[in-house]
Amino acid sequence: MLGDSLVEAWPKELSGALGAGPVANLGVGRDRIQNTLWFIEHERERLRQIKPKRIIVLVGTNNIYLDKPCGVMQSYRKLFGEIRSLWPSGKIYSIHILPRGEQMKGAAENIGYVNSELSRTSRELGIRTIDASGVACGMTTPCANYKSDLLHLTPPGYEALTKITRDGIGSP
Repeated sequence: MLGDSLVEAWPKELSGALGAGPVANLGVGRDRIQNTLWFIEHERERLRQIKPKRIIVLVGTNNIYLDKPCGVMQSYRKLFGEIRSLWPSGKIYSIHILPRGEQMKGAAENIGYVNSELSRTSRELGIRTIDASGVACGMTTPCANYKSDLLHLTPPGYEALTKITRDGIGSP
């Protein structure tokens, strides 16, 4: 698993249900896509030791206010290329950027554009996308799946995200 604080905080007992063995959670709080790229580039030799069948990516929420959507997509293209070169036999699953903010409208236009582009270009990018917007309580707040910051998830939110992700991955 690669990503930001949403991956880092994913409970081990739940993330373990996503794979057919141990799960390496490489999420780092506050990371943007560029930080994940830096990590891959600087830890390439150590990361080659891991032979994942599945790579689950959830990153980009920290880019959405700072970068233009086209720049976010450029970063994703580079990231998926690096992942593919590092682990050519692994299947890449990219979880869409989750809704956030009051009434789940925070940066909704940018998130919608990026998620739509990820889905539209998934085959070209060599990934499968997972739309996890179902975790967002029908796009209303308050939402029991989100903490009070309306970005990070609660335990029930991670349970919902795990189920959505497991369904998106399907059978091994």
